[in-house]
Amino acid sequence: MTTFEIITQSSADDPAIYRLRGVIDAAAKSHMDSLLAINKSAILDFTEVSRINSMGLAILLNILKQLHGNRLPIAVEGMNRMTAMLFKMTGLNQYLTNHAAAPEVAHVTLTTASSMQNSPSPKTPSRNDHWRFSVSLQERAQLEGWYFLNTHLQKKWGRSIRLEPHFGALEQGDTAPSDSADIVFASPFAVCELIQMGFSPLLVPCANPEEAVVICRKNDERTTFSQFSRPKVITDRMDSYAYLLGRLLMDESGFSSDSANYLFVGNDIKSVQMLLRSMGDIAILPRQTFYGLSSITQDELKVMDESQTDFAYHALCLSSHRRSDATAIINLFISLQDEIKGQEILRGLGIRGWREPASEEINMLTAVYQKYVG
Repeated sequence: MTTFEIITQSSADDPAIYRLRGVIDAAAKSHMDSLLAINKSAILDFTEVSRINSMGLAILLNILKQLHGNRLPIAVEGMNRMTAMLFKMTGLNQYLTNHAAAPEVAHVTLTTASSMQNSPSPKTPSRNDHWRFSVSLQERAQLEGWYFLNTHLQKKWGRSIRLEPHFGALEQGDTAPSDSADIVFASPFAVCELIQMGFSPLLVPCANPEEAVVICRKNDERTTFSQFSRPKVITDRMDSYAYLLGRLLMDESGFSSDSANYLFVGNDIKSVQMLLRSMGDIAILPRQTFYGLSSITQDELKVMDESQTDFAYHALCLSSHRRSDATAIINLFISLQDEIKGQEILRGLGIRGWREPASEEINMLTAVYQKYVG
């Protein structure tokens, strides 16, 4: 469990200062709600905030909205670049009196659930006598686990479900799962495409989020993006969410990611190999890939930047023509963690369970996607 506290410094004439310390997440809500008692101009100091996740952002948004409605001037200071980016992406800045206090980051227009109501429906509904379950494997080793899960779901639900597993763009005619599937477990990038097709993200796995690491060779004397003129950036695929997060990191540093040359090689390990052979200047990798490299390989590389956004997850999405079954499917998947057999299946998939995504997570996910793709 994370610890969080607020230290208050107040005087009669000057704005009250609230020093936030620790991680702002769901567990910090009781402490954060004390800010609703603010009755004068105030400054929120984020210098000692180590991290804010999507639930923490939702709590902050609610608090700042209420204080703004009470016409109380609230300013911030001490935000790091990642926190500033999250504030701007969620629209929190509009409730602050000192927008310029935070480092300037690229503007992103949010996509909300209401703005998606007119999205086109999937092209062709599947046959009524069976469901199509399209799964984008995070690792090949998960294949057996997904087959076990599919069999278990059919027994519990009493319906025929046809599993359609995919791994990597090279094994598919299209990089996104078929838009005629009923249920899709998709990568963050594909989730955004599916939302545009009318799918609804129902659940995300209780696992670590997708993050990006931007690396270069250790012997490269350049340490910042601004020291590169037109760098050659090596990465897996254009439809990788790590690629989008990597570009976001570059733009937030003040370096325009549009000025880079991108080489898509179809494999994260190949990206590392090519970087070490000086076939490029920079590589963008998923965080789990980089920290899964051997210590010998890591010693030859250095991290230029790393995201800590906490909103990009693979997600279970439901087609619009199956929305009447949404509650049943959510209950079916969530109940797995309460069953011995279900727990065994989840361990085989490398996840702890399922949860419903916060709207802020989906908003930020689609915001990054729209900035670089849409």
